[in-house]
Amino acid sequence: MICDHGDGSTSLKLGDFGLATELDEALYTVCGTPTYVAPEVIAEVGYGVKVDVWSAGVITYILLCGFPPFVSQTDNQDELFDLIMAGQLEFPSPFWDHISDAVKDLILGMLEVDPEKRLTAEEILLHPWVAEDVARDDDIHDNVSQQLQTGPQLKVKRKPGPAGIRLITTTALDKGSRYFQGRGNAPLALHPRGGHDASDEDEIF
Repeated sequence: MICDHGDGSTSLKLGDFGLATELDEALYTVCGTPTYVAPEVIAEVGYGVKVDVWSAGVITYILLCGFPPFVSQTDNQDELFDLIMAGQLEFPSPFWDHISDAVKDLILGMLEVDPEKRLTAEEILLHPWVAEDVARDDDIHDNVSQQLQTGPQLKVKRKPGPAGIRLITTTALDKGSRYFQGRGNAPLALHPRGGHDASDEDEIF
């Protein structure tokens, strides 16, 4: 959150630490906002600090174009999770035409489905887009602001989902629910630990 002050200065405020925890072992709680959740959380295989790298990658993507990297065309949660698990990331034109290849490379490293191959926080800080002056000087504020308000043209009108399930919102910032249902057995190479099913205890309100 960027705060404007009366003297013309601004300050960056960090908040929303309701799910923060000290990590000393793998976590299995199914929680988070669907748009930003990492594949290993969906798969229920146990997760660590790399889930924050994934979420930061999603946020970086949104800040540069105004909409999330993974979007269900029908606001269907299972479809969204399938897209996240597949990790088939695109940088659609014209929204990414003026964005540097350096930051695209960074985002690809942050949104790597395999947490073992995903960039660490230390590697992100050493990446040329962060550590060196390689970012373009193009002003993308107006375009990004418009997309944040309206969403990309590829989005469709959302449909109501089943009772008790909240899906992604029509804006890129996901101002809606911060919880989702577990999926049981997940696809692809990430396999959930045996016998762990999502329950009411897994839902974060």
